[in-house]
Order: sequence, then C-alpha cells, then structure tokens
Amino acid sequence: MKKRTNWDFSEHTHKVEIFKSEEGGEIRVDHFRKGNSSMGYVKFVNDNRGLSVFGDFGNWIFCRPFHPSSDGFVSDGYWNEKLKIGSSQDHAKYDSEETAKEIEELINGGLEEWGYQDDELKKGKEWLTELLSYTDDELEYTYHAYRGYNPTEMDYDYIPFCKKGSVQLQIIFDAFDEICNRLK
Repeated sequence: MKKRTNWDFSEHTHKVEIFKSEEGGEIRVDHFRKGNSSMGYVKFVNDNRGLSVFGDFGNWIFCRPFHPSSDGFVSDGYWNEKLKIGSSQDHAKYDSEETAKEIEELINGGLEEWGYQDDELKKGKEWLTELLSYTDDELEYTYHAYRGYNPTEMDYDYIPFCKKGSVQLQIIFDAFDEICNRLK
C-alpha cells in the first residue's frame, strides 16, 4: 500500500500502555514519538467504544475502536465514515478546481466514452457547461447539480463533486498503517 503523505514515522518509537476501565474493559494508549520531542507526536487512545487520536496533526474522534490490520494498512474510506458524527471534524472540503476539471473532462470526451450521443450528448454538454459557472460556490453548485434541472439520464453519483482531503488526517492514516506494520 502506497503511503498517503511524505511523513516519515520510521524513527518514531512506539510505546503502548494498557489500562483497565472501571467497567473491566481495556483501554490501550499507543504513543508515536521521535525521541523526547513532541514534534510529530501522535497519541491513540483506544477503548471498546471508540478511538481518539491526539497530537500535532489535530484531534480526531472515531466511533469505532482501532484493531490493527494484519494486512499492514487501513482503509481511508472506512475510517472517514467512522469519524464521530456531530463533531466539527471535516475529513475533506469541497474542491472547486478539481470539480471544474472533472466537468471539463466530461464535456471534452467523457460523455462520449459513457455512450452519450446525438441529442442527449448535446443536452449533457450544455448542462455541464452551465454547471461550470457555479463551481466556485459549493452551495450554488450543489443546488444546480443535484436539485436543479438535469436534462440527462446521468446518475447523481456520477456528477462531479470533488473534495480535497485533510492532510492532517492523511498523516494519521499513515500512522495507523505504521502501527499495523509493526504489529503484524
């Protein structure tokens, strides 16, 4: 599995502390630290209810305990879903430039590759060209792309809406992978 970032945890020590909760469950605390420095420090607090991650890359709360994978990596998509609902954590933000780029790709041959032709192709290109004018504003784009007029048979799942992931969360996922690799 390819690393998500250039952050290097190879020189970090991995220290594990295990505590017993009042209910008799286990609380596991994993520390990733380079020397005595707090730079690049990551602390994972794992119990039977969930996982909290603290340190230089933000504070993240997941609604599932972390169990290291024997494969040596974690699924970003799965862990993005497990970010605690109701928190203000954003794993990604709308990316207007990437959304516009994907729309342009559809206009410049993508629709044809999907089998659009004749009148449906013309209507699709006109509609996507109109959508381009809204990509700078996430709210406007969302309204016109998903709630407005769609003259094509294009499934809403295929209408471009790109997000740029949080670099800090990607580093945390790389740290997850490092723990998995060290424990397999």
